[in-house]
Amino acid sequence: MARLNRIIERFEHGKPAFGAWVNNGNLDDTIWVTDSGYDYCLIENEHHGLDFSKLRTTLQALISRKRILETGSLQAHPTPIVRVTPNTREQNQWIIKHTLDLGPYGVMMPVLETVEDAKAAVVASRYPQRQGVSDYEPKGERGWHPHDFAVRYWGLSVEEYTEKADLWPLDPDGELLIIGIIETVKGIRNLRDILEQVRGIGVIMAGGGDLSVDMGLGGAATEHKDVQEAILEVLKVCKQNGVPCATGARNPTEVDKRLEEGFTMLTDMQTKPSAMIDHARKVSG
Repeated sequence: MARLNRIIERFEHGKPAFGAWVNNGNLDDTIWVTDSGYDYCLIENEHHGLDFSKLRTTLQALISRKRILETGSLQAHPTPIVRVTPNTREQNQWIIKHTLDLGPYGVMMPVLETVEDAKAAVVASRYPQRQGVSDYEPKGERGWHPHDFAVRYWGLSVEEYTEKADLWPLDPDGELLIIGIIETVKGIRNLRDILEQVRGIGVIMAGGGDLSVDMGLGGAATEHKDVQEAILEVLKVCKQNGVPCATGARNPTEVDKRLEEGFTMLTDMQTKPSAMIDHARKVSG
């Protein structure tokens, strides 16, 4: 079976992935992103209200039957990833379960700061595995239900979904991603330990906005040299541990810069993306 998660497919072919943000429930922007050619769509559900009914509708708007017909593939294009509220610091593991039960191909975890944060995110995102498999640990805590909406959304049988809904690259055949956002000084300080001690974090994003606030520079100071140096430190640690690193880009020039630095997942930070995706395709294939 071909990859269902387009982000993972891009990584496995040595190519970067490009995407855009939409606010949960904004169907006009969601449809625009669906038709844009982006590899993924990040659905904002951290700051815009926790509404699972809206999330279900937003996910439906990302389905293009025309693309499925043309490609003959169930691959989610764009692949939906949902940013949830912080995990262990606010004890919201149940939110991960409810989110994944609706069918996205991963969750984005804000304020990833400690090994404990990362472990909690991993166990909340995966089912307990079959006995004897090499990736049994860390043991998952996600509750299983045969009638989850996700099964229908992925277009699989219950058995197929249960097998595929595991974390990449912990499970090389898994189709789920955890994207952890490093956006505090504490998170940067602990990032090496997180990546060395926790199996299951698929991507790390360097978050400049909250990082600039945490550094006492204000949220509009993402271009400050100290913030940029911190972002590159996140990238450095990711490279050393073989973990894809993500960040934002605002224009084609910044796309070129970030790709040259070694980022492999770039999110368009403009409200209505336009020039970035065409340029990104030209330079990356």
